[in-house]
Amino acid sequence: MTIETLKQCRSASLARANAKRRIAELREDATGISGIRYDGDMPHTRGEPLSRQQRYVEALEQLSAEYEETIASWAERAAEVERAVRFLPPKLGELVRLRYIDGLKWEQVNERLYISEATSKRMHRKAMQCLKNDLV
Repeated sequence: MTIETLKQCRSASLARANAKRRIAELREDATGISGIRYDGDMPHTRGEPLSRQQRYVEALEQLSAEYEETIASWAERAAEVERAVRFLPPKLGELVRLRYIDGLKWEQVNERLYISEATSKRMHRKAMQCLKNDLV
């Protein structure tokens, strides 16, 4: 297990979270989209998509495809990291999972594990040494 593999996993996790956030934002912005179709002079409540609706649908399809790609990339890397990490001591394994698989910031990792910054740095060095030396 290399640090590069861990960084790729974290990067994929962040890309996954970003795509998910962008989809949620797009859906939130689209709550007021509606369309009216006219047959002659009489409006109908449902009808042909308006250009704004078409843009929304196209953007949603593009973001959904991007999200699916990031999920696949993340899942592949996360499985590789998980295989290596499961043999670490529980606290070290959880630290690596939170940071690299879940993509959390160090402050969030420290809060979740109830540890200080110095402790997380020490635990991270120990985990990286174990992974590097294949001691797991």
